[in-house]
Amino acid sequence: MSVTGRSNEELHEQAAAEAARRYEDSAAERERVEDRLAAGVRFPDDPDALAVRADRILDRGGLSPSAVVASIHGEAMDLPDTNERIINLSNELQAWSFLPRGVRAGATVARITLRRDGRELPHGTGFMVSPRLMMTNHHVLPDEGFARDCFVEFNAQITADNVPDTVVRMELDPGTFFAADRRLDFALVAVAPTPDGRPPGEVFGWNRLSVQLGKLVLGEKVNIIGHPQGRLKEIALRDNAVLVRLDDFVHYTTDTEPGNSGSPVFNDQWEVVALHHSGVPKKDDQGRLLRKDGRPWNPGDGDDAIDWVANEGVRISSILKHLAGLDLDPGRRTLLAELGPDSGLDRGTVTGPALQPEQTTAVVSGGTAPQTLRAR
Repeated sequence: MSVTGRSNEELHEQAAAEAARRYEDSAAERERVEDRLAAGVRFPDDPDALAVRADRILDRGGLSPSAVVASIHGEAMDLPDTNERIINLSNELQAWSFLPRGVRAGATVARITLRRDGRELPHGTGFMVSPRLMMTNHHVLPDEGFARDCFVEFNAQITADNVPDTVVRMELDPGTFFAADRRLDFALVAVAPTPDGRPPGEVFGWNRLSVQLGKLVLGEKVNIIGHPQGRLKEIALRDNAVLVRLDDFVHYTTDTEPGNSGSPVFNDQWEVVALHHSGVPKKDDQGRLLRKDGRPWNPGDGDDAIDWVANEGVRISSILKHLAGLDLDPGRRTLLAELGPDSGLDRGTVTGPALQPEQTTAVVSGGTAPQTLRAR
């Protein structure tokens, strides 16, 4: 049985409340980071994290070699300074490929729309993570039944010529695959093939998720692509920074709105580092949500009246580790393995190449997974 609309809203409110609690609990760490940023430390992370991040930037082509050589040899620097310089160059000096790679990443993002009482209501954002699987939030798609009432729209955007693009509507297929977890607030659902039988990821592309470390450090920029308030696709970049990195979550500042639920959070190499799931609302001493004008918030005021102080995303590495622990039959495990070898979910069941301590409960749907397809 599908959840009601009200319980779906309650899931969203619960996610925001838990994000606010984590934000409050991490206040000391956040203040430490902010103090170091104010003191001129660009990336107030530990040296090992900086070293791993710098290596990954160079390995993934985030900077041209000539720019790196010119910068790090411009003055004498020790190793930590060199790593910090590389990361800062990645923030400030983008290779030309930053734009086309961003366009490619954006093509994987779709608007999720809910059918209800004869109406079609924009509901959230999702993004392809394999040829056939889309990721979003649990509070966006809490169960199979709810997912059946939704569809997705790719190319819901404005073109380079500033005219509406041709929207491609596709159905979700939770009977083939559906997995979700409330604490990590993620859902993974199959998307039905196109009319000519092609998986959607072969048409719009898909993001190669990685369980490996080194995708971001404290103080680094992140970029978000989504459908805030159900509008056509938008992007928030540059005016943001990672504030706190927790075991399973990350806090950052950026401009997002409620419709951004389920959006991918990218680093500057367009790797997905987190699943955006909630803003962090400001609260008073009594624990009440506050409006932007400082008064207590009421449900009738709407989300846009809340004083959001930060945003929270679920770390992709945590989601992948959770998925790796699911008890799946061989067909569904094969489908999940299509996320690729970097995801840590490839157990030798995919023959084609892929391109680039609280107990939780996962919901996995029935159905027979189709045959494995080779990614583009």
